[in-house]
Amino acid sequence: MLQTQGWQVAEALAGVAAAYAVGIGLYIASSYGFARADHEPRGLGATLREALREALVVAVVLPLLPLFYLYGRRMGGGNGRPVVLVHGYAQIRVDFLWLARALAERGLGPVYGFNYWPLSHLSRSASQLERFVQWVCDKEHCDAVDVVCHSMGGLVALEMLGQGGSRIRRLVTIGSPHAGISWPPLIPGASAEHLRAGALHLREQRALDLPSLSIFSTHDNIVHPAATSSLEVVGGRDLEVRDLGHVALLFDAGVADEVAAFLAEPQASAS
Repeated sequence: MLQTQGWQVAEALAGVAAAYAVGIGLYIASSYGFARADHEPRGLGATLREALREALVVAVVLPLLPLFYLYGRRMGGGNGRPVVLVHGYAQIRVDFLWLARALAERGLGPVYGFNYWPLSHLSRSASQLERFVQWVCDKEHCDAVDVVCHSMGGLVALEMLGQGGSRIRRLVTIGSPHAGISWPPLIPGASAEHLRAGALHLREQRALDLPSLSIFSTHDNIVHPAATSSLEVVGGRDLEVRDLGHVALLFDAGVADEVAAFLAEPQASAS
């Protein structure tokens, strides 16, 4: 009896694992296949290597989504300028599990992760972010924080600035679709209207009044073409990295180094 039940549990777990693997495989195959037209050609070996890296990162992150929905506001130590992390569409702060630790190890933080409901209208998410930033400032007794965003999180932060938010000292966006992407009709939710290709996110039409850095990949499988992530048009700084997938950008030591270096730069003196 017990042996039969054990086999049934094992079969059920195997079925779940198989479905999980198939789901990740579909994500990788469809996203890389759709992005191919916007990517510069590269060797099959490089494509397979980066697709595997993206798949492994996603496989590790997804099971932790329920935990970090409730837990994880404080994601790293530090005694300096607080850093607030803002996730992208269909994700939560768990995406920053590795990057938060990497930034703390580089002497930054304390590091906090912010959760919002990505199907909501961007203005609502921006208002929630502003309240979260205020909470961090009160908790850490500071006047402003640094904000590091992934994907649609960059649009949320820019919307917050557009609404008059003033407690961001420096802004980093990673793989953010500032000029939209080519498949938002397939995405549900009020936020999809801000992701349409060619729509140019509202805040790109005027200069940013704070130091900003956009990091993006030549072969992002979700946000493409790479030029859609540019902030140069509004006075920001662009940094293009090679080959990395959309989620893998957050698990790369080189990206972490660039984020840390930018946040640690001396503040320019007012002229």
